[in-house]
Amino acid sequence: MLVKFISYFLIIIVSSSACFSSETIFTGDFVQGGIIIGKNKLAKKVFLDGKELKISNNGYFIFGFGRNHNKKSSLKIILNKNNNVKFHYFDIKKSKYKIEKIDGLPKKMITPGPEFYKKIKDDRTLIKNSMKDSYANKIFPLSFIKPSEGRLSGVFGSQRILNGIKKNPHGGMDIAAPIGTPIKATAKGKVILARKGLYYTGNIVIIDHGFDLKSMYIHMNDIHVREGDIVDQGKVIGTIGMTGRVTGPHLHWNIYLNNIKINPELLLSIYK
Repeated sequence: MLVKFISYFLIIIVSSSACFSSETIFTGDFVQGGIIIGKNKLAKKVFLDGKELKISNNGYFIFGFGRNHNKKSSLKIILNKNNNVKFHYFDIKKSKYKIEKIDGLPKKMITPGPEFYKKIKDDRTLIKNSMKDSYANKIFPLSFIKPSEGRLSGVFGSQRILNGIKKNPHGGMDIAAPIGTPIKATAKGKVILARKGLYYTGNIVIIDHGFDLKSMYIHMNDIHVREGDIVDQGKVIGTIGMTGRVTGPHLHWNIYLNNIKINPELLLSIYK
């Protein structure tokens, strides 16, 4: 009788422990432009709205929502044990974005001339192809830092209407600082693009941090890394400049997650 009781007691303990371990923990903001870090120690596969996410060996995964995400989202987790399935459902809050209207500008400040069309197309193809690279980072990046010091001069999601023409929304964070100010890698990763002289972006570096997370550094002056380099967090990858289509020296910093632009400020806020 005592043996049966002990066995029954142990089953309860093991079952309770398994249920507790299957808990999913989320860190981040469920808003447009938001980024979420999830963890479930028993997760084998994770799907956001039907798309499979990459997951670390210890159960970390990351996902986010674009500027105009306007629907509910669902997360499906397949657990290691018995392939049990857990579902989570999210309501994504709307974000407010600054809209600025400017009229009376010269046409050349709004639309590039036809002589630049091929250059612009080639630059876009170069960036697009580089983003296909996938860094097999087995260690989940649990820390992200601001890449440079300076004044915040541009925010994610804002949009300008120039002479009545809507321009693309601002996809990142602008940090204004003197030319030559150091730029650091926000997290460990692989340099997948390091090029000079692009029409819009000027000198540019893109780092792949694994888990479909990439950071982009635009309008740089000097570039101190090469494509293929593995850089640690805080490594100086170059300096702030005013190359490309700019009106003053600054760093334009983008974060891409699954090829969607995410608000860098919300990424940094997770680690404050």
